[in-house]
Amino acid sequence: MAQISGLISVVIPSYNRPERLIRAVNSVLEQTYKNLEVIIIDDASDNKIHLRDLENSERVRVLYNDVNRGPCYSRNRGISEARGEYINFLDDDDILFSDKLEKQVKFFNDSKNQKLGMVTAHAIDERSGEVVEKYNRVQGNIYTSLLKSYAVSGIETMLFKTSIIKSLGGFDIELESSQEYDLLIRFAENHEVDYVDEILSKEFRSENQINTNFAKKISGAKYLFKKHDCRFRDKGLIFWFRSRVKLKILILRFYIGKIFGEKAYRLLLIN
Repeated sequence: MAQISGLISVVIPSYNRPERLIRAVNSVLEQTYKNLEVIIIDDASDNKIHLRDLENSERVRVLYNDVNRGPCYSRNRGISEARGEYINFLDDDDILFSDKLEKQVKFFNDSKNQKLGMVTAHAIDERSGEVVEKYNRVQGNIYTSLLKSYAVSGIETMLFKTSIIKSLGGFDIELESSQEYDLLIRFAENHEVDYVDEILSKEFRSENQINTNFAKKISGAKYLFKKHDCRFRDKGLIFWFRSRVKLKILILRFYIGKIFGEKAYRLLLIN
């Protein structure tokens, strides 16, 4: 599928969140940057009436999964259908501020960095039940920083070059969590990032959100560290050992969250 220069493809997987999905889609359609398409992948929702209405917009396409396949499969399906030069992933319970895409495309156009493959920004994060400003001040090669920690977060904050995401094969469907982290590690191995120094998106707290599903977080963390073990080893024995310690601490926190609940988990994060 030939890419269209300047076009942005916004990919939104959705499952049984009709009101939130409409809010997310509207935040895209109300962008000051108008050269965009919205690709919704319905992951076998129970009710599809709201999707019929969204299909009436000339800038919206809706794809339907025959059975529930999860966000990674759905995002990858959106990637395969994307026609834009750039791609932005948006969860159905989050929103983009109206000038986000315009400012990030301008940053791409003004940059002389030939390795620049993603421009991020900052976000308001309400997923914990509190309002937190999340800053992604990252520039250049962040590969080693990512192996140390999740150096940039919030998939909706990131505008990628579509060709790069397609070359990486998209998201790993075997991962039950940390899918963004995995994608970013593979991305950062050969490409660089930069950021617009403004808050340009918002993440809401929702039912069934992945960051409080501790069973999936345990599974995802184990899989991710096993998958990238060779990358940690390439940085030296001490670096690799620290990564193993980090994994053990993460797993411990997730188990505490699974047994004692979200409040106990977040108390550990604070302390």
